[in-house]
Amino acid sequence: MVTGTPEAGIRRAAVKPGHRTARAPAGARTAVPRKPAGRKAAARRRSAGRRGHTAAHGRRRAAPRRAPRPAARREPVPAPQASTPKAVPARGAGTAPLRATHHPHGGVAPAGQAGAAAGSAGSAKALPPAEPAGTPGGYAEGYRDGVFAGGEALVAQHIPPDHILPAVAAADLIAAGFRQYAPSLTRLASPHEVADQIRGALDAQRPLSVVRLGDGELLTLAADTVLPGEQVQELAPFLPYAGVPRSVPEIRAALAEAIQGADWVGVPISRAPTFQGLLFPVMRHFGIDWSRLKLTSSTINYSLHQTGLLLPILQGRRVLVIGSQASGLGALLLSHGIHVTGIIGSVAGVMDVPRVVQETAAHSFDIALVAAGVPAVILCRRIAGELGRVALDFGHLADKLVTGELHL
Repeated sequence: MVTGTPEAGIRRAAVKPGHRTARAPAGARTAVPRKPAGRKAAARRRSAGRRGHTAAHGRRRAAPRRAPRPAARREPVPAPQASTPKAVPARGAGTAPLRATHHPHGGVAPAGQAGAAAGSAGSAKALPPAEPAGTPGGYAEGYRDGVFAGGEALVAQHIPPDHILPAVAAADLIAAGFRQYAPSLTRLASPHEVADQIRGALDAQRPLSVVRLGDGELLTLAADTVLPGEQVQELAPFLPYAGVPRSVPEIRAALAEAIQGADWVGVPISRAPTFQGLLFPVMRHFGIDWSRLKLTSSTINYSLHQTGLLLPILQGRRVLVIGSQASGLGALLLSHGIHVTGIIGSVAGVMDVPRVVQETAAHSFDIALVAAGVPAVILCRRIAGELGRVALDFGHLADKLVTGELHL
């Protein structure tokens, strides 16, 4: 006898319990088309068969197992662009402390919170440079925040609301802007040019002063002028060691006058906040027209040494050495055949300059090497202007030569 299975739409042959279900002969199917069972329904029927529901319907034949679907392949998640707030949190997007207090005419506009939070998506170039491998997580995070604040966040401040600038990174904009300002590039005199000037002055017994401006000199000038004095004290705790216990108007005026009157002025190549970030604001404040100065690099002392020009300049000349390393440097120069005619020990700050100038006048020399911190700028200018000699701001090169870190 054949029993029907209405839910499946087929007839099956009756079998004894425990036997497999036999298919009905061909043509015994009903006219109702077979409806393919869903996976859940098939699973329920298989489960029911296993629980002993074979008495009424017989054990159902298990549906053939479908081939497993291939796992869906996930597209790789793109790395977040550095120009999005999610990629680089805006909380660290503040600028260096100096920029917030620059003179109105002297600084770069700081990246505000709105700008930091509204970074625009750029091209792949917008990704920040990879931080050095193996750096701590906090450093890497701060590095990314700093790159964002100094680039894409600044760009975002110029983009109108409800607009984006697609596929243009901050680096692209800088390159385009640089081409516009390229005619304003100012060339600094090379070590060979400065060496020629020094030799020419020595040969002609003509006065010449070469001074250098670093962060010590610039922060001294900036105190209470383009920066609050308290901020300078925080930024430059080394100033007392550099010869400026406290920047006062008299010291600033003497330093500015020495810069304006020097024959060659070494200026920093670095665009960091306490270097070029202060150079032009303080010059504007003190009325110094930098375009009328003869400029070289503030590391001209090192460059003269590294290019092998220093010893030839000094050979055959009478040399006076001034500064805390004067004894050691004088002995080193003597060992290389340089005629050292005098040594003046440490300079007790800017207020000691008049005494040092007076003592210098008592020596016979052609060129003075002055390694005395900030006072060296004033000393070099006065040695040239008042004594008619050549003076070179020698700086920390004296320390490095005496300690053996560098060699003549």
